[in-house]
Amino acid sequence: MTEAEDWKTRQAVGLEAAIARFKRDLPGWWYRVCECQVSADASCGPTRESEHIGLIPKDKSFDDGFHADLDMPSTMANALDNVREKALAAIERLAHKEPK
Repeated sequence: MTEAEDWKTRQAVGLEAAIARFKRDLPGWWYRVCECQVSADASCGPTRESEHIGLIPKDKSFDDGFHADLDMPSTMANALDNVREKALAAIERLAHKEPK
């Protein structure tokens, strides 16, 4: 089996743990993951139920979503962790810009 074919049969190792981390850190957010022979991808963003929906006027990413397109041999878990980390970094950055 070639490396390009491996993605078809490779087990989704760590995906459940990545989903648990995502739900813990970003409750009320939507997410999606996918993969092909070239990349592992993920996207996420806040829903109306999320406390972060109000950040849209301050950072367009909260409306457009956070995205990852990681070259293989990345996993869907890597991609989901990547977008979770991007979102958390943006939240933290905006929190430090807020007047106290």
